[in-house]
Order: sequence, then C-alpha cells, then structure tokens
Amino acid sequence: MKNEAKHILFLPQWYPNRYDKMWGLFVKKHAQAANRKNTISVLYLKAIDNILTKTEIEEYLDDGIHSLYIYYPKPKNKISYLFRFLIEYKKGLSLIQKRKPIDLIHVHILTRAGLLALYSHKTQNIPFVITEHWSRYLTTVNTYKGALRKMLTKYVVKNASAVLPVTQNLQEALLSHGLNNNHYRIIPNVVDDIFFQYDFILQKEKTKSVIHVSTFENKSKNITGIIKMVKALAQKRDDFKMILIGDGIDYFMLKELSKEYKLESFIEFRGLLEKQELVDEYMKASFMLVNSNYENMPVVINEAMACGLPVLSTNVGGISEHLDSTKGILIEPKQPEQLLEQFQWMLDHLDSFEPSSIRQYAKEHFSFDAVGKQLDEVYHSINKDK
Repeated sequence: MKNEAKHILFLPQWYPNRYDKMWGLFVKKHAQAANRKNTISVLYLKAIDNILTKTEIEEYLDDGIHSLYIYYPKPKNKISYLFRFLIEYKKGLSLIQKRKPIDLIHVHILTRAGLLALYSHKTQNIPFVITEHWSRYLTTVNTYKGALRKMLTKYVVKNASAVLPVTQNLQEALLSHGLNNNHYRIIPNVVDDIFFQYDFILQKEKTKSVIHVSTFENKSKNITGIIKMVKALAQKRDDFKMILIGDGIDYFMLKELSKEYKLESFIEFRGLLEKQELVDEYMKASFMLVNSNYENMPVVINEAMACGLPVLSTNVGGISEHLDSTKGILIEPKQPEQLLEQFQWMLDHLDSFEPSSIRQYAKEHFSFDAVGKQLDEVYHSINKDK
C-alpha cells in the first residue's frame, strides 16, 4: 500500500539565499529528494547585520518546494537575538500552517534550528527529526564547545524522533559527545539528477585531466598541498593537468602560489561552475583528487562517482564508508610523498576502474530517488502521538 504524502517543514540553519546562493546547497538537495514522495515546505530565517532596517519576507515556489525566507535586522545582543529568532520563527510557522497543517519538522544542522523544532514539539505536538552535516563534532575539528550549547543540544537530540547524520563517522562523533537517541539512521547527501544523465567521454588525449572541486578554504582542503605536489611532478612528466574548480577565501592566494611556481601549463583555475558547466568538467576528467586535512563526506565525491570517476582522496571523516579500492584510492592526510606516489599510480592505472560500476553505486546510494525513498521511510515511521 502506497504511503500517503506528508507535509514536512524543512527548518535549516544553512540554505541557499539571496546573500549566498551556494550556502547549504546540499540541504536544498535533501529537500528536493524528500519532495519526490512528500510535500516539502522550507522556512529559512536569517539575521542580517547593518543592511536591513525592517523584516523582509520572500515567499515563492522553488523547484516545486514552497520556500519562505524571513530576513530581519540582527539584534545587538544574544538575548535579544534569541527572542527575535523565536518571534520570526513563529511568524513564518503561522504563514506555512495557514497553507497546510505540518505533519513533521525536519531540522538541518543543530543547535538553534533544533531549539525551534523542540518549541513546536512541546507547544503543538509536532514531531521533528534532525539531519546533521556539520563536521564540528569530529575530533579533528573540535569546535563543538560551550557548556550551555552542549546541554541544550543533548536535550534537543533526546527529544527528536530520529537523528539522521550523513555518515557513520559523524554518527559516532555525535554519540561520543553524549548526543543519544534511540533512532539513528545514516542518510547520505544527494547528487543532482543532471550528474547521471550523460554518457562517459572516452579519454583519448595524452594529457589526463584531474579535477578538484571545493570551497577554496585551504586550512581544511589543503589545496597548497596539491599545488606543491604538481610542482614536484611537473619536473618528471607532462601528461597531466589539474583543473581546480570553486571559489572561496583563499582563491587568490592559491592562484598566486601557482603562478609563483610557474605552473600555468599544469594548473587551471576555473572559478565557480554550476550545473551543466560543472558536469561537463567532471565528464572530461580522468579522476578526482581530494586532499583535505579534515572532512565529513564532501558531496563532490558523490558527484564524481555519479560521473563514473575514480577518486584519490585522503582518508578523513566518512569518506572510507563509500570509497574503496573499486572506486579509487585512500591516502593519509598531510603525507606529501604518499600523495605524489598515488597520484602517479592513478595516472598510469585508470583502466583498473570501471566507470559504469562506480556510477551504479552512486545511483543506488546518492540519487534523488534513493535518498528520497529513505527519507520517506523515516517520515512514515514516525507517529505524531509518540
């Protein structure tokens, strides 16, 4: 018997908005996946400093998802901030409930959004679930701090109907902080359908294209390590090219470093690419390189697999949960000699990997249909009167 569609309110701490179109894009992908089998609304609250003088509300249909944005002036102190946060939430919640009663709230990223869901749970008996993406709980990051934050987070997590981290590694980190719940389930990040729609490009060129896609924040992504590796390898061979895609706080510093090393013929900076332009670069590449010092599970690896690409990655976060020897190679972080050695091995042994098998794995684990089905199972396992 087919489950009846539920009305789910997505309540994210990060979400694409008019000030940053890429912020929390992976949360929007979860909303799109969930919308395959249920009715999804999104309420996004954002305090803005020194720009707004009054609350501004935007409401529209976005890819079939009813999206309500509330932008408001940022209060000057924490107590005022929390009160204003709650006031704007109640305003947005009321507007959405006038359209259709809410069956369940789906929080993305703790802790503030979780407190709002807890408020609705206690006052209106609306159950809530939590998806966590944030790597702050990992020992390698260790930014989950503050006695009050920890106490409130534990209470929010305890009262959730389910907790849905995107990797097993993140689940273990959450549990290590005492964030206990009887209903944990791993549901990964989503890959857009567009990544599955195009045939593989047969690599005939002598020069192999290796792709790196990230937010250019060097502390975590260690892109300087990639550039230094390319500098060393360029002295030995010239049959490869690094394609660096993305933007971020260290973009210009990294571009200058590459220029300083005279690597213009080996490294290309493409900037931020989206949708078809991004897919085209994946499909032309020979493999992907991820050299992060710490991560959870970057969605770019999921995207690479969807395009049939093997991946050379550091063994951090939850990456090893999906990346094995049939899909690429894992190396240790901050080991430049190992990076250089395995990068060369990948260049010389691409025929060791089967693109169609890699793509099939991605389709079974990361597609809209696969993730949407898992979310639907969670939603319909929850009884509102629990």
